[in-house]
Amino acid sequence: MKLQILSLAALALIFEGHALDTRDMPVVRNGSVLLLNDKPWKAVGANVYWLGLDENVLPPPGEPYYPPLHASYPHPGRTTQIMAIITAMGGTMIRSHTLGISVGNPLSLWPLPNQTNPDAFKPIDWAIYQARVYGLRLMVPLVDNFDYYHGGKYTFLRWSGFNLSRSVDERNPLVQEFYNNPKVVDLFKTYIRTLLTHRNPYTNLTYAEDPTIFAIETGNELCGPVWGDMDVPAEWVRDIGRFVKELAPAKLFVDGTYGVNRTHFGVEEVDIFSNHYYPVSTAKLQRDLETCE
Repeated sequence: MKLQILSLAALALIFEGHALDTRDMPVVRNGSVLLLNDKPWKAVGANVYWLGLDENVLPPPGEPYYPPLHASYPHPGRTTQIMAIITAMGGTMIRSHTLGISVGNPLSLWPLPNQTNPDAFKPIDWAIYQARVYGLRLMVPLVDNFDYYHGGKYTFLRWSGFNLSRSVDERNPLVQEFYNNPKVVDLFKTYIRTLLTHRNPYTNLTYAEDPTIFAIETGNELCGPVWGDMDVPAEWVRDIGRFVKELAPAKLFVDGTYGVNRTHFGVEEVDIFSNHYYPVSTAKLQRDLETCE
């Protein structure tokens, strides 16, 4: 009888511990405060852009490698190492471009439109799993304003018949077709669905379901034909926000416009406005805080 009582007590502790595992809980917003397990939570961490697709390491012979863009998949040990480093430094989260932006080269999630590369999910699955193991949260941008090795808005434009590149066409008004052209927007949404509905074999959760990904960001430093113009239509932000919330209702939604755009304040789907402060500018940060109050 005593053994049975002890066993039941141990089970109770296990179930209680599982119930209190904050890794299974979403980060939520209450007004201007983020909460985890009903307690204030702050996003403190780093940009680690290469977690899904790298450009910094020459892989061993025989491993996947795309020389024109120096693209390769990060080694699992390197991914685990950066999780340990950020945890040791007191971080709570990581923002990583290539967990969400991966289009247009043979190692991408989408090498070509509507063609999914299963191998490209493997490093992303591992990174999300390792973040969960270390108790870190992830912010995942969906597209890049630029034309780097991992792809971005110019990739979707080219796939949709607009022969544009950032090196030549950054100021071309046609870049706005990424936001305004229904064909481009629909293709982008299909990509988002492919990403968020993927089921991670390590967690048995889709990316939409996994609270490790606490926030989905429209994109990285998005703007229009003029650098820093914040010319990202509010209706596009609303449309993408609604689509993301339909797929992943528990996720926070981040406006990835490069700068705090007042015309987006009426977009109810946005939970977080963002800006990038480099070189470091506390004055710029203070202005943005006052703008959002």
